Amino acid sequence: MRLLGLDKDCFSSWCAKLPEGSTIVVQPKIDGFAIGLRYKYGQLVDAYSREACEIVENIRNINSIPLSIDDSLKVEVELEGILYSPSSSSNILIEQLLSNSFSNIDNNTSLLFKAFQIFCSNSDELSDLTQLQNWGFEVPITLRTDDPNQVKRWHSQWIKNELFSNLPTNGIVAKCNSSLTKNILGVSPSFPNWALALTR
Repeated sequence: MRLLGLDKDCFSSWCAKLPEGSTIVVQPKIDGFAIGLRYKYGQLVDAYSREACEIVENIRNINSIPLSIDDSLKVEVELEGILYSPSSSSNILIEQLLSNSFSNIDNNTSLLFKAFQIFCSNSDELSDLTQLQNWGFEVPITLRTDDPNQVKRWHSQWIKNELFSNLPTNGIVAKCNSSLTKNILGVSPSFPNWALALTR
């Protein structure tokens, strides 16, 4: 379970690597704290931060993270999401809120969690998001298009605070929907080549 960052390369250069007509998924780049979760036989057994700190016992009280997803699952499932505060726009402030290895979090916390990736999945991005919802997770607002110019328009709307304005964001994320294309593009040591962050 590797919690990678996002590349911020030129969107046109990134898009040129995709097959013509590819579906592009666009989501808000929520300003928060990346969390990896592992479920075994449908039960939450491990949780990690990007710094590889094990935090499973401390996040069990976060209401938006299910303790179980599907008791019929016979394999381990690993997924990634973002833990954030809707009232904070700074990751530094969130990390301060999560000081002492999350020990101050209780059931009354205002922290929210949105899942956005299933590790080692062979399904398309949109199918994975549906699966995450079926497991009881909230997922980010998700737009889709096969027109790269539409992604640029959405980015312009975000800069003008006309898109995803109800969330603490520091950009938008463009992802390739196709699992086949994702496998072809692969992953670098620092970020997945099939996803890109568009910021200011």
